[in-house]
Amino acid sequence: MQNFLQSKEMRQVNFQPLVQRGFFYAFLIFGTIVAYTKADVTLSVFIGENKLMDNTKYIALSRQMALWKQMDIVSNNMANMNTSGYKQDDAVFSSYLVQTPEATGFGRVPVYFTQDYGQYQDFREGAIVNTGNTFDLASRGDVFFAIETNQGEMYTKKGSFTLDANGQLVTMEGQTVLSENNEPLFFAPGEKDISIASNGDVTTENGTIGRLKLVKFADNRKLMKVADTMFRNTADNAMTVGPEDAQVVQGALEQSNVNSITEMTKMIKLQRSYEIVQSMIDEEHERLSNTITAYSQLA
Repeated sequence: MQNFLQSKEMRQVNFQPLVQRGFFYAFLIFGTIVAYTKADVTLSVFIGENKLMDNTKYIALSRQMALWKQMDIVSNNMANMNTSGYKQDDAVFSSYLVQTPEATGFGRVPVYFTQDYGQYQDFREGAIVNTGNTFDLASRGDVFFAIETNQGEMYTKKGSFTLDANGQLVTMEGQTVLSENNEPLFFAPGEKDISIASNGDVTTENGTIGRLKLVKFADNRKLMKVADTMFRNTADNAMTVGPEDAQVVQGALEQSNVNSITEMTKMIKLQRSYEIVQSMIDEEHERLSNTITAYSQLA
């Protein structure tokens, strides 16, 4: 009996440090969860087959990728500030919720990620600047010029045209400027008195050459941008050829509608936001490293 009591006492004495250490670890983990929960930073969320995901880094990374995309768009806008007919691009972002059955209860909540939803064009009219060049044309409002390209018919607000070696009216890249009957416009050698009316009629001293194909769309937002100043129409977007409100200005160009000061301010803000997110990622990495080191030392 005495041996049994001694053995029981020894078991109690040997078991006590383990209990104390267990309570210590439980208290440490509980305190960490409470601290980060109060700071609105979720330590983890189980996704899929109970796989542990580091929320903080993934959320920060999604935001950083969105910022990078936005900086790319702003950089392209700034590069085209002096491109006639260029329409400014803007980014569209949204947040989406990760909701899983396991993401409930204390310390486990659904989280929001930043999603690069897409981009859109600002079709506001740019400033009309006189150039005095015969084949520089500006189309006011939402009216576009029709251009024949290797990828089919495209539409542009860039009216910087010229004549090729055959006397054909083309873009500076050599693409055909279309007339209303979908044919090229040719000028005879020596024709100098070239006039282009506001409705697109092209005449010379020898008579009428044709009429420019001017088009207007039901919804410019449905146009697909295929180059900096070229757009393709979509199947469900009605197009009107020769709209009544068409107004062409000869000897002038529509400038880019990019505001250089606004874009510079955007770029500065984006760079600062990117640096802040990167700093948060670095700090989170350091926190996790320190936590692992502390736990390993306690073990």
